[in-house]
Amino acid sequence: MEHTSEKITTINKEDVFSLTFINNNNYKINFYNFGGYIHQIHIPYQSNKERTEDVLLGYNDFDDCKISRGYFNSIIGRVGNRIGNAKFNLNNKEYNLFKNDPPNHLHGGEEGFNKKIWKILKIEENSNFLSCTMEYVSPHLEENYPGNLDCKAKFTLNNNNEFIISFCAKTDEDTIVNLTNHNYWNFHGHKNNYQNIVNHNVFIEADHICEIDESYIPTGKIISVKDTKFDLNNTFHISQNFLDEEGIDHNYVLKNANLVKADGIIFSTLTGMGVEYFTDQPGMQFYTGNMMDENYEGKYYKTYGKNHGMCFEPQIFPDAINHSNFPSPMLNAGDTYRSTIKMKFRNNFI
Repeated sequence: MEHTSEKITTINKEDVFSLTFINNNNYKINFYNFGGYIHQIHIPYQSNKERTEDVLLGYNDFDDCKISRGYFNSIIGRVGNRIGNAKFNLNNKEYNLFKNDPPNHLHGGEEGFNKKIWKILKIEENSNFLSCTMEYVSPHLEENYPGNLDCKAKFTLNNNNEFIISFCAKTDEDTIVNLTNHNYWNFHGHKNNYQNIVNHNVFIEADHICEIDESYIPTGKIISVKDTKFDLNNTFHISQNFLDEEGIDHNYVLKNANLVKADGIIFSTLTGMGVEYFTDQPGMQFYTGNMMDENYEGKYYKTYGKNHGMCFEPQIFPDAINHSNFPSPMLNAGDTYRSTIKMKFRNNFI
């Protein structure tokens, strides 16, 4: 195992670091303590482990990351996904949030956890893994959420080619929490096979999704995927026609969610590279990049566009605080919120 840490800038007297972890099989992750932004994930080719592909979309440099209104590859919170009409009731009090996806609240608000500098608490290493634990303390009424929320995120890379993100949070006042990671994947990489997400295969073990309205807010109904385009229980091949029909941006109700059996899989049929997702969260948003900008500059001076990346976002259901039949995002004072996302990378899907 190898790791490096490099200071890249200082913002408001807080240092921003770029950290790189490389395992014994030449799988590499590079991330910042700015928003937990993951800048690179390299997977080696099966035929030659010295030759790798960076399978994450991302920003060309840190300045782009700092000013962008997007959420590439970052920690999303306090509450990921959407809250309808940007408001909720808790303990008989109404809280009104910032409408950054009018009329709704999205991914934590005007300045979510993706734009915060997380304090690096420790880096651990042994012969089989590297990990970095980071902390951000969100003050009471930040983005108008109640309670001081002490959040920790632990990034781990091991020699099983697994990248594990573990979240925990504690509050001194009843509040709501739903943290996730928002990686934009393209397992074709950035080299010879670079293109949009056509020719990826996708699997999600789920029989139901949350029905949504025209502004992507759940109606409260849980509906079957049977005989619809949302049924991904058998590996589905992404075509251009599928993307032209608006793709998918829905929360799946996971069957397993136990960190034992894969809840979802994505892989490229061009490179054979991909990921298996495991989570203990009840839902997973699948987003095929249908609302990405048509044209903008990404890493390695590649031009990104609509449908150039896709996301798996393990989570509590969107707008859960406003639907009593959904798993609750409430975190009571003195309790601990926990969430784990395990991503197992492979280069041998084909």
